[in-house]
Amino acid sequence: MLALALSAATLGAFAHGDEPHGDEPHPTGAAVAAGPRFEAATEAFELVGRLEDGVLTLFVNRFASGEPVLRAKVELEAGDRKAVAAYDDAQGSYAVREPAFVKALGRPGSHAVVVTVTAGDEADLLETTLNIAQEAAHAPAGGRPGWPLLLGGALGAAVLAGGGMWVLRKRRANAGVPA
Repeated sequence: MLALALSAATLGAFAHGDEPHGDEPHPTGAAVAAGPRFEAATEAFELVGRLEDGVLTLFVNRFASGEPVLRAKVELEAGDRKAVAAYDDAQGSYAVREPAFVKALGRPGSHAVVVTVTAGDEADLLETTLNIAQEAAHAPAGGRPGWPLLLGGALGAAVLAGGGMWVLRKRRANAGVPA
C-alpha cells in the first residue's frame, strides 16, 4: 500500500501535453509557459507576450519566416500607461519591468495593448488583449501544486493505508483469525 501511495505521488512527473516527438522541433519556452499571455500578428511581425513574476516578456518574430526580430524598438501602450521593452541578448526577447505598467496589466480584467515594433526601416502596430481572470490574479505562479503538496498527499495516503492495515490486523486478532 505504501509503495502504491508513493508511486501515485509521482504520476504528475509523467504527464505531458501534445508536444511533438521524434524529429520535430519542440516549442519554445513562450509557447509552453504558464501565466497570462497574448498573441498578435500583422503582415510584417508576430509576437507573443507573457506576464509572469512581475515582468512582461515579449518574443517578436518576422511573420513570413518566423525569424526572431533582434534589437528592435518595442513600445507598448495599455490604457493611459506607456512603456518601452528592453532587449535581452541572452534570451532573444524583450522585457518590460516597469512596476506601474506591469502591475496595471496584472489586475483582473481585459487589457487592450498596442505594441509598436520598429526594426530598421519597418514599423508596425500590433493590437491585442491581455485577459487576466480573477483567479489568475491570486494564483501561485505556474498554477500547479508544488512538490510539498504532492509529498503531503502521498504521506497522508500512506498513513491512511497503514492505519487501515493496523485496524484490519486488530480485528482479525480479536476474531481469532491468524494474520
